[in-house]
Amino acid sequence: MSVPRPLTEDEIPVSAMHEGGPSARVTVAALMSAPLITIAPDAELWQARATMQAHGVHHVLLRDRGKIVGIVSDRDIAHRLSPARAAVASRHDEEAMRRPVFQIASYDIASIDIHATIEDAAALILERSVSALPVTDGARGYVGIVTTRDLLRGLLACVLPTSADAA
Repeated sequence: MSVPRPLTEDEIPVSAMHEGGPSARVTVAALMSAPLITIAPDAELWQARATMQAHGVHHVLLRDRGKIVGIVSDRDIAHRLSPARAAVASRHDEEAMRRPVFQIASYDIASIDIHATIEDAAALILERSVSALPVTDGARGYVGIVTTRDLLRGLLACVLPTSADAA
């Protein structure tokens, strides 16, 4: 398993840092993924899983009438399947994958402002026990998503010296 390398100072956009010289803090804008991957609430779980796989993501947002109304993770889908799924798909699994995604979505969406620091995002993820935060930008609404993996990569970039890249 390869370990992602920390971001270098050059890879963190200046626009993503607060003023303050060497103690500048990285904002969510530097780490978030965009554009958002969305799906209709009446899509079936197999469609949500296929969408995630096609885009290489672990979360999709539910868009209903132009508004984001919920979020579903690959883990939410996996919890609906039998533990032995890797060996043989059961009839239960086939039926579960035909359920509409709105039945398993989370609707109390924890989100974060695009200008918040990654420390703020990490604290909110821990406080709300979620694995991703949709990112908002004022009147534009949701503009991206930041995940626990994104935050770990960003936090490592902040604490590890650039000489660690050579190791």
